[in-house]
Amino acid sequence: MTIVDGETYDQAATATPAVRLEVDAETARVVVEGVLTEAVAAAARELLVDACELKTAAVILDLRAILDPADHDVLPHLVDVAQRRCWAARRRFDLTVADPEVREALATAGIW
Repeated sequence: MTIVDGETYDQAATATPAVRLEVDAETARVVVEGVLTEAVAAAARELLVDACELKTAAVILDLRAILDPADHDVLPHLVDVAQRRCWAARRRFDLTVADPEVREALATAGIW
């Protein structure tokens, strides 16, 4: 829940999903924002393929998203796929997480 100017908003209702690839000389960063649904995770997995094909030292999965209560299994699967793709491409894998609930879900799954 977010409070702005005294108004209360549900984060899940206001978060617009977005997945993008940011690249610099050393890293390819797959940024995931909004609500993490199966469709958003599928888009992130596609960008992970592209990221692993680049000649960078590392791929970062940057999870700025919040969890969709109906899709809790999506998160561990996305991270597992990211780790495997990076390993297969011989890229270092890094994971950044912004939301405490996402960190907690990863810890529960034994990933964080």
